[in-house]
Amino acid sequence: MDAVDFSYPYAVDSFSFIAPLPIHNMFINLFSIFDGKWCKILNYWSERNISGPKPIPLFGNNLSHILKLRAMVDMEWYNTYGTIFGVYNCAKPVLYVSEPALIKQILVKQFHTFRNRSLPPVLSGPVSLAIPRANDEDWKRIRAIASPTFTARRLRQMYPQLDKCCAHFLAALARDVSASGGHREVNLKQLMNAYTLDAIATTAFAIKTDSYTDPNNPFIATANKISNKIFSTNEWHKILAMILPTFLTNSRMWKWLASTGGRPDDQFFNDVARRVMTERKESAAKHTDFLQLLMDVEREDDTDDPTTGAGDTTAGAGDAMFGHHLNDGVDELMAGKQAFSGVVAKRLTADEILAQCSLFFTAGYETTALTLTYCTYELAVNPGIQDRLVAEINDAVINEGIDYDTLCLRLPLLDAVVSETLRKYPTDSRLERRASDDTVLSAGRRPDIHVAKGVVIKIPTYAIHHSPDNYPDPFA
Repeated sequence: MDAVDFSYPYAVDSFSFIAPLPIHNMFINLFSIFDGKWCKILNYWSERNISGPKPIPLFGNNLSHILKLRAMVDMEWYNTYGTIFGVYNCAKPVLYVSEPALIKQILVKQFHTFRNRSLPPVLSGPVSLAIPRANDEDWKRIRAIASPTFTARRLRQMYPQLDKCCAHFLAALARDVSASGGHREVNLKQLMNAYTLDAIATTAFAIKTDSYTDPNNPFIATANKISNKIFSTNEWHKILAMILPTFLTNSRMWKWLASTGGRPDDQFFNDVARRVMTERKESAAKHTDFLQLLMDVEREDDTDDPTTGAGDTTAGAGDAMFGHHLNDGVDELMAGKQAFSGVVAKRLTADEILAQCSLFFTAGYETTALTLTYCTYELAVNPGIQDRLVAEINDAVINEGIDYDTLCLRLPLLDAVVSETLRKYPTDSRLERRASDDTVLSAGRRPDIHVAKGVVIKIPTYAIHHSPDNYPDPFA
C-alpha cells in the first residue's frame, strides 16, 4: 500500500470546517453595522417629517439622474412629493425647495447663510477664485469688491460697445441672406455663438474677435471646447465626487485630479487676460471694459444707512430699471449689508481679476447664445407676438437707434419675451446652495424647517417654471 501524507489535507480540512464560522460571523457583523449606519443616514429626512423618494444605500437617489435627464427627474419628484422634499446625494442629505417665499429667504434674505455653492473642488489657479467657486470669506470679499462694476452706471458705459456688436451681427446676417437672393437657411446657433463671443470679448477685454468671418478664431474654438466640457454628462470626477467620502474629495490629491484650472482650454482666457493686464499697466491708456473696471475698482467703506451709501453693493436708485426683477426692500438691503460686513481688503488680486474675466466666457457664452437662439425661435413660431414686438421697438427708436434707458424702461414686451424664453428654457435646470451655518426656514403654514450646516438646498427651476400650479399651460 502506498504511503499517504496526511499533513496537508488535514490542514485544509481543519480550515474548511473551523475557519468559516468566525469569518461568517464577521461578515454578518460587518453587514449589520453597514446596514445600521445606512439606515440611520437614509432616515435623515423621514425623522424630520419631510417626504421624498426612497434612497438606495451607497447611491442615495443618484441613480435616477444617471437613467434620466435631471430636469425630468426633478419634475417627477416635484409632481409626486410637492414643493418641499428631501433626497440623498449618496449619503449627503439634500433639500429641494420650490415655494417662492422660501426661495426668497434662501437667495435674498438669508443669502449670507447660503452663499456657498456645491461645485466640484479645484486645487488652485484663477478658476478656484471665480465667484461661483469661492466660499465663505473669500466669496464675501470678492463679491463685495466686484459688485460695483455691475451697476446701471457701469452698464450704461458698456452700452455703445454692445450696440456696435449688434451692428456687426446684423451686417453678418445680411451678408448671409443677400448672398442667396434674400432667402437662405442660416445656422442660427452658430450666429448667436459668434455674436455672444464678440460681445463678451469686447466688453470684457476690448478685443475684437472677428467671429463671423473666422469660425476657427481661437476665441470661439476655445469657448466651444469649454462649453462642451461644462455641459458634458460623463465627467468622471462629478460622479465620483457624489460617491466618495468628504475627507477624500477635500484632499489635495483629489482636487488636483478633478481640477479644471490646469487644462489648456481654460488657460487660454487666463493668458489673454494676463497679457492685456500687463499691457495696460505698462501704458497710461484707459479702456471702458470690465477688465479695466476690475483693475480700478476700490471698495468704499460702508455707511450706517442701510438703504444708501457707496459701500452698499445692492441695487440703489440708479438701478431702478432692475426693480421689477429684484424687488428689494429695506430687509433685503440689510441682508446685503450683513453679507458683506467686515470686508477689509479693498482691491482684487491679479489672479482674482483673471478669474472673474474668465468667468464671463465660461459662464456667459453658451447660456447667452442658447437664450438668444430660443428667443428667436419662439418669435418665429409666434408671428403675432413678433409683429407686436417689432412695432414696439419701432415706436421706441430715437435717431435711428435705441439708447440704454429706452432699452431698460420703454420696451416692456421685449422684457416679457426674454423673461418667457428664460421660463421655458432656463439656462440651468436647478440652483444649488449650501448652508454655511445652522439656520431655520419659516414656511408659513408649514412647520419651520431646520437646516443644518452643510446641507445642500436645490431649487428646481425647470420644474417650477413648468408647473401648472405656477403657470397655466406651461409648455404652450
